[in-house]
Amino acid sequence: MPCQLRLPRLCDSRHTYHHTLRHAVTSQTALRHFQQVRHASDAAKAAEREAAREAIKEKARQELLRRLNQSIDPNDLSATLEAHRESNRASVIHQVPTHKSDPEVWRPNFLNRAPYRSGAPRPYEYRVTRDIQERDGSKQDTLAEFSETVAKTTNEDDAYQLKKMKDAALLVREQRAAADAELRNGQNYTRWTKFLHEHEKPLMAEIPEYDPKDRQTFFDLIRRVYHIIVREQKKAKTLGVLKGPGILKGMASPLLLLYSSVFRPLMSLKGGNDPEPWNRRPKNKGYSHREWFDLEITKFAEWMQLTTSEKAARAKLTETLLELVPRAAPDTGAEPFGSQVTGLTMPNSDIDIRIYEPNFNAPRQQDQEFADKEEKHAWQAQQRAEKKARMIAHLSKVQSHLEKHPDFDQIEITESYYPLVKAVHLPTRLKVQVVATKPSDSSREAIKSYLEELPHLKPLFLLMKTTLNLRGLSDPWHGGFGSYSLFMMCVVALKSAPLEPVKQKPFNSISDDFLYILKFWSRFDTSKKLLTIEPLGSCQKKLWATKEEIEASKTDFALSARLRLAKPVAYKPYLLALQDPADPINDLGRSGMAISDLQKTLRKLHRDLIESLEDPARKKNPSALLKGVVGRCDRFFDEMRIPVDLWGEQFVVEEEGVDGEGREEGNGEVEMEDGGGEGALS
Repeated sequence: MPCQLRLPRLCDSRHTYHHTLRHAVTSQTALRHFQQVRHASDAAKAAEREAAREAIKEKARQELLRRLNQSIDPNDLSATLEAHRESNRASVIHQVPTHKSDPEVWRPNFLNRAPYRSGAPRPYEYRVTRDIQERDGSKQDTLAEFSETVAKTTNEDDAYQLKKMKDAALLVREQRAAADAELRNGQNYTRWTKFLHEHEKPLMAEIPEYDPKDRQTFFDLIRRVYHIIVREQKKAKTLGVLKGPGILKGMASPLLLLYSSVFRPLMSLKGGNDPEPWNRRPKNKGYSHREWFDLEITKFAEWMQLTTSEKAARAKLTETLLELVPRAAPDTGAEPFGSQVTGLTMPNSDIDIRIYEPNFNAPRQQDQEFADKEEKHAWQAQQRAEKKARMIAHLSKVQSHLEKHPDFDQIEITESYYPLVKAVHLPTRLKVQVVATKPSDSSREAIKSYLEELPHLKPLFLLMKTTLNLRGLSDPWHGGFGSYSLFMMCVVALKSAPLEPVKQKPFNSISDDFLYILKFWSRFDTSKKLLTIEPLGSCQKKLWATKEEIEASKTDFALSARLRLAKPVAYKPYLLALQDPADPINDLGRSGMAISDLQKTLRKLHRDLIESLEDPARKKNPSALLKGVVGRCDRFFDEMRIPVDLWGEQFVVEEEGVDGEGREEGNGEVEMEDGGGEGALS
């Protein structure tokens, strides 16, 4: 047939063959015309793409030249050079191989490389680099390769310069990641706002516009969304279950509450020209960077210690509250607790008073008979509700007496899980809390034992507490970590520190311990592991325990509690799980929703400190090594310490007068150190 004679000719062009009807007889002239039209169309499209690429190149070139021209000062050559150095540090130097002339040589490419756009064709340099990596069997990240080169460099000056180049590349990468994180968090914020408008009726509070710098509102929104999800889970009796019917798929995705971590900068603090009180240098001329860092941390901890006047003021205020509470509520007792009885008081610590019922005989559970577990749980819930109602009634009386007292202001009662009354002492501006909470003598004993075991624990806790406080990460109500949780986080990091190979004992340097705390918590995977202090170790988070673990937990309460804490929290699997050594069933990380922010912040602080300690020219810089960690927090604390110190002076004078007359000493400073109370910190 004639059609069969045309088939070999049609097979010359696969495209033409597939676009020609097989039963048609096509002439050779028609085929050539079709190919010419197709080639012309492809050439036009290729020219358009090339023109678009050239336009992007030219735009990038002009933008870079504009930035460079802004750095030129015709009247000052040194200023121009310094501006160009800063511009170079903030830019990425792309390197491409000269594959035709010499495959081993790489040259910088500044202006001729168009910026890569997602979805656009990859540049030729990238394709060549990819081909080389695949041919060599190496797919290692370029930055990792560069880090390996830096590590192998023996010359200290060259190694430091190479590290500076690496830091510049990391800075650009972090800036891009921060912009992406801000975009994703904004999208999540919009989802949470829509969720609350649909399910929180009426709205508990107005939802402000998204502000990347307002992380407190960000985590408050997460808390509100999670409260609704937990309420629905309780209705379905699936609280804590991640798979199966526990997921409220029709209401919320399991990934709804995930967020992107953000580095928390220091709060804005204006300091004077005077150096910080802890900005000291060792006396010997040949001191090392680590000796310098050790001295600064030690001096910082000394400066954070309370003065005699501050201790006297806090002792007097505590005495006033201990007299007021029983007088307001005769059926209750009161005792101090928190940092004022553990010796870890900071200048901004609250005055905490615990209120309790010494003469109330609550019905015991072992004296009751229950038909099933539901009846037992209902009885327990009823007892908790009755106790809470009684304590709220007592606290209401305390609130009334505080309102009549001339030295207290801003008084309010909060009916939370632990009801409390908050107030402000006008002469000192110290915050006061009267809390109806359970005793925790075991926590206080645990703190005491760890302070004796780890000599660097107290100064490092004060430093870490200040670091978090200045970044909005120390308030549990807004996703941060309270003092007791942070204390135990420092304990588990220090106890996990590796031993020296020769001396077989923990690090003696306080700076080494501080750097290890930053490194430990910046790298620990909170989504996969649970941490324990007694015994020291970690275990995998998992939904179901093995049969052996279930059998062993029947006689081991700590193991039973550990298996319960190891279950990932539904909708918040990223939370830290840290078992309290004083109360095994207590999870110290359950309220720390900002754990990802904390880890990212500590990671950057650790890297910046290591860079400063390895900088040969750092000694010429008069600023403190702790500048990036605590900044000018002396200005922040001085505003709180001055009124307390002035008000407490009068009580120091009175105590000195009593001692001079030969009578017994007062109870100001001594009771602050040795008094009893709860182990929880303020």
